[in-house]
Amino acid sequence: DALAAHDGPVLVVTGDSPMLQPSSIATLLAEYEREPCAAILGTAHRDDPTGLGRIVRDGAGEFTGIVEQRDATPEQAAINEVNMSTYLFDAASLLASLDQLKDNNAQSEYYLTDCPGILKQAGRRVLALPVLKEVESLSVNDLDDLAAVEEAMSVARLSES
Repeated sequence: DALAAHDGPVLVVTGDSPMLQPSSIATLLAEYEREPCAAILGTAHRDDPTGLGRIVRDGAGEFTGIVEQRDATPEQAAINEVNMSTYLFDAASLLASLDQLKDNNAQSEYYLTDCPGILKQAGRRVLALPVLKEVESLSVNDLDDLAAVEEAMSVARLSES
């Protein structure tokens, strides 16, 4: 309901990715301001994309969708450009795509990650921009992840001094 009256961009990020940088968000917002579209995804390239949704592109390199690892074909699983759940949606487009979500996947869940693909299939402009730095792809889901994020933060502090 809060979004129904909003006209403009809506930034959606996850709570488990503490290394998201203001410069990356600024890049996404600048692209939206330059040429508004239905959605822009901030993506990253990972040497090991295990567990992450893959960015699927057509032969021209245009975004066509996101496929979660559990639902990926072997070819899709080999993709190293990943969705980091950093989205900039046009508010009206986000609401329209949420209304079309289905739970026909391996987990029987409603995936927010399906919204950009829904918009693309509807003929709307959707971009996937690989602007996220490697450090921004760190997330905290267990103690090992927490240790990796703490180390990255420590390195960042040392480089700032």
